Order: sequence, then C-alpha cells, then structure tokens
Amino acid sequence: MVEWKKLGEVCSVHTGSQLNRSDMIEDGLFPVVNGGREISGYTDSYNENADSITISQGGESAGYVNWISTKFWAGAHCYVVENNELVILRYLYYVLKNKEREIQSSKQGAGIPGINRGTLYKQTIPIPSLSEQRRIVGILDTFTAAIDNLKAQIALRRKQYEYYRDQLLDLEGKDGVEM
Repeated sequence: MVEWKKLGEVCSVHTGSQLNRSDMIEDGLFPVVNGGREISGYTDSYNENADSITISQGGESAGYVNWISTKFWAGAHCYVVENNELVILRYLYYVLKNKEREIQSSKQGAGIPGINRGTLYKQTIPIPSLSEQRRIVGILDTFTAAIDNLKAQIALRRKQYEYYRDQLLDLEGKDGVEM
C-alpha cells in the first residue's frame, strides 16, 4: 500500500548560507553548491553533511534536483532537503528527481525566476513501506552505477579515439608523404 503525502509532511527544506566567490578557494576540501547544476567553487569548511538532496532555488536551473555524496557548503540559492523517519532520503531523492520537470515548471518571477519553498512543500510524494523504499533504492542505485560506469567507459573511448585520430591524420614529416 502506498500513501501519498505532501513533501512538507515528510521533510523540511532549508536554504544554505551565502558564501561570496571571493571567499572560495581553488583547491578547497569541500565543494560549494549554490543555484546551478555545477559546483560554484571550493572552500575548507562545510555547512551540510554528505548524502544530501539539494534543489536549485533560482535562476536558469531553478528546480534542478541533485544528490551530494560528500560534505559540502550549501549556498544561499541552494535548498537542502531533510527527511524524517517516514522516508529514506535516497528514495526521496529518486522521487524528487522524477518530479524535476514539474518542479522546474513552477518557477516564478520575471527577472531571475525562482522556486518558492511553499511550492516544494506542496509536491505530493508516494510513500510506500520502508522495505519497499529500500527495494526501489537498491534497483535504482544499481542502474545508476551501471550508467556511471558506461559514462566513464565512453569518456575513455573518446580519449582513445582522439589519440588515434591525431596519430593517423598527422601526416606532416612522415616517410612517403609529400606535402
């Protein structure tokens, strides 16, 4: 049996703290997650623990749902989702990722569009039993790992392809080739 609840009934959502770009460092220990899809920089301190869900609050990528597996600094344009005992956080991540387009379509504002926390709290979430949540997470984590492995393999093959392409087509100065 699956119960449907509003996100605000199963978790809380808070924003991070402002960290100016001038305060970020190139080789810091922790990534800075703010309002985009990519990290904003690095710092040597953190304000959030590993294995967290973030949702971009404003701008072009408002509503982007991400899983952060390391300790990190959550910026002022970053929502962080905290759950309660009704839901496994990784399961909640997959549900929110599945609803990402719906969340993104709720952007408001003319200048820099943003996602309102109240809008997030109104999202309806299916809540199966904890054992079913664990089963779902196990399956989706397995597929996620396979996809990550394929992406790594593709990147290596692309690098290999570029190497051989450059070797094969760099004919200047080779025996038997007239320019």
